[in-house]
Amino acid sequence: MKKLITVITVLVMVAPAAMAQEWSFSGSQRFATWYHYFDYGDRKVNGQHNDDDIDWYFQGNSRLEAKVKTDKVTGHIELSLGGSTGNESSDGRDNDVRTRRAYGVWRFTENAWLKVGKDYSPVTELISSQWFDSDASLFGIGEFYGKRPGGLTIGIGGLELAFLTPSYGGGSDSGVNGVSGGDPDAYLPRLEASYKLLFESWFIKPSAGFQWYRVEETDLSNLTGDLDVYSWVLGIATRWNIGPFFLGGQVSYGMNEGNVRSWYTGWNPPAASSAYLKNGNDLANVYTLQAEIIPSLIVTHYLTLEAGLGYRLDNADGAPGPSQQDGLWVVYLNALITMAPGVYLCPEVGYYELMDDRAGIEQGSFWYAGAKWQVDF
Repeated sequence: MKKLITVITVLVMVAPAAMAQEWSFSGSQRFATWYHYFDYGDRKVNGQHNDDDIDWYFQGNSRLEAKVKTDKVTGHIELSLGGSTGNESSDGRDNDVRTRRAYGVWRFTENAWLKVGKDYSPVTELISSQWFDSDASLFGIGEFYGKRPGGLTIGIGGLELAFLTPSYGGGSDSGVNGVSGGDPDAYLPRLEASYKLLFESWFIKPSAGFQWYRVEETDLSNLTGDLDVYSWVLGIATRWNIGPFFLGGQVSYGMNEGNVRSWYTGWNPPAASSAYLKNGNDLANVYTLQAEIIPSLIVTHYLTLEAGLGYRLDNADGAPGPSQQDGLWVVYLNALITMAPGVYLCPEVGYYELMDDRAGIEQGSFWYAGAKWQVDF
């Protein structure tokens, strides 16, 4: 961290004045104070059918940002700051300083640009402001989340086309249910695209993503031939503004989303939305539906209210083994209270219904209540 700050300082000092660089720095520190109660349904966890606890931690999405601007080039570096218990010991929650975003943009015409680096992918549109679980935002449970992969992105007006790092099983891990051994290889980058249509008081954004990789048969695998693993997603997001009232939503449908590790699966394991091996050299595909609706109301300059409902269903009907549908839904109600400029108290209550897993076992539910505390500077 000290080395990074030193490097940035040196760059600012030695940069030629002719480049007319404009640097700015900012930060956001976030602390979570939650209580939750679990009902484990038909399962037992640590020999118990239910449990309650507090989550009290410095959030790993706290951050330090640096932005730079020149005539036609801009840059953005955003670091996440690890949590601790108040000393140098770890609390097990994203304790390292990591790179959230790091990219440069060259605007080669007034309406077109090239982005190099890692940033939110085109299939991501941030709509939900769920505070729980380090700003979970219904990611993977209604709000499709492509994370922040590295790649090359071309923008022309509202169109974005990205060529991203393939994200699939590594080493001998193919990411395919039922496959042991095998050699997964990618021959094309992952492709994602979106088009954001902006109107006076609302927008609509269709998006799509596609990835292909091959798992080759080896002497150590249980395959009888090479496997081509295809994944895709189609989605549409929107947000409407009517005076102080906002209404946002998103729906997406895709195939084998769990085989793309950068496509977040929420509280369902990636295996629940990953393809299954069938007959030694064929695949049974898994289809995923997600949807969310987010109404919010600006009551005053100091108070905003928001509700959210998110749903996810991973459908593996017809796949071999215990592979039924695996769904879940979430509902929450929160508030954003501005205590002073840059100082926020964010209370929230919510409920997760985990429904049945792929084997038909009831996974139970849990509810939570508490708040996030945040200071931006």
